[in-house]
Amino acid sequence: MTKGVTFKDNLGPVNISNENRVARSSILGKLVEIIATSNTESCNLNRDPAEIEIKINFNDLVTHRWLVDEYVDNSVLIDSSITQLNQLINNGSTKLKRQMKLFYRNALSDFGISSKPFDLNKLKAQSDNIVEKVMSLSSEFVKASSDLQVGYYDEDISFGIALITSYSIIECIVLENPNDHN
Repeated sequence: MTKGVTFKDNLGPVNISNENRVARSSILGKLVEIIATSNTESCNLNRDPAEIEIKINFNDLVTHRWLVDEYVDNSVLIDSSITQLNQLINNGSTKLKRQMKLFYRNALSDFGISSKPFDLNKLKAQSDNIVEKVMSLSSEFVKASSDLQVGYYDEDISFGIALITSYSIIECIVLENPNDHN
């Protein structure tokens, strides 16, 4: 008799990991911590959503359109959290954007979307799935971070990830900038 696991009629990759992980700090974890401890009562809406609408329509984002609404509703919180992140971590927002770009490129790869040349039609067909994958990768990353060991709730993580993802969409880190595809 052999030992192991058999997956009958498996159509996709199976990843099983039982390695011992060492919890490490992360920029995403720190930003979730900042967002979780910030005052969300006084959010001022002083953004013009016209450019945002062009981006959302260009990328055909539908089911995750609510993320843009979260950004608009919490823009002051996001901006002040990014400012605080940059005060705590040298080039924190740049490091954050770099990591989110990696998550985005990973998601593009998972859905077989070529970036050279860029397959815009395939991106548009999968834009909501790509955003969902970026959120999933971000959430896994934060939950493995040593920054959030005690005192933060799953709700804090979910809210923080939604805001970080919405920020990344607006900053053209996640999804495509219409100006780059003229």
